Amino acid sequence: MKIFKNQKLAKAYLIFFVIFYLVWTAAELVIRPAMNQVIPEDSVLSYLLFDGVIKNLCWTLPALVLITKFDEDLYLHQKELFKNPIAWKDVLPVFLGETAFCVLNSVISHRGFYFNSGKLTECVAFLFVGITEEFVFRAFLLNATLTEENKKFAVGVNALLFLSIHFPIWILYGNFIAYFANFGFVTIILLSIFFSWSMLKFRNIWIPVLLHMLWDILVTLLN
Repeated sequence: MKIFKNQKLAKAYLIFFVIFYLVWTAAELVIRPAMNQVIPEDSVLSYLLFDGVIKNLCWTLPALVLITKFDEDLYLHQKELFKNPIAWKDVLPVFLGETAFCVLNSVISHRGFYFNSGKLTECVAFLFVGITEEFVFRAFLLNATLTEENKKFAVGVNALLFLSIHFPIWILYGNFIAYFANFGFVTIILLSIFFSWSMLKFRNIWIPVLLHMLWDILVTLLN
């Protein structure tokens, strides 16, 4: 089963992910704690600097460079990936379904409607997370490995890579073991598959970006 169109793309993919993973691990375990010594962790400024500036430099910028460089080798080319017309009548039920799931899960968990207004500031970070994470994991990493024959395999590998990038922050906050003990890691895998499906279904990266953003905001405010 062919995964990459050529060796040049395969080499760029592997080099990028290794360097990207090492850099982001250092950012999470070294830069974030150091920054939090100076700027309150839950402040708007902290989210703007770390998620808005640092994360975009580490994630979005190199992803865009690679997407541009290997445009002809990707499953979805730039023009389609970023500009493919969106049929909102088909997309809206997906957003409504995601919202209904989050609200229902919150109502069941809290035995009634619950809204965590204390987490509103944290939502500033999610204005960037959807873009940074979807550009790297769906727009480039998944897009670089997709063919008509290997979609399930590519989506599965992408889900495992997406899971692994959460390890540094889980280690930082001391809940790495907990995420595996309570099967919280399964949610990450399922979300990755969901976001990958949405890109393949609508052939436009902005759909998983918005779904990702909406999910993070709802989960944060309703739990």
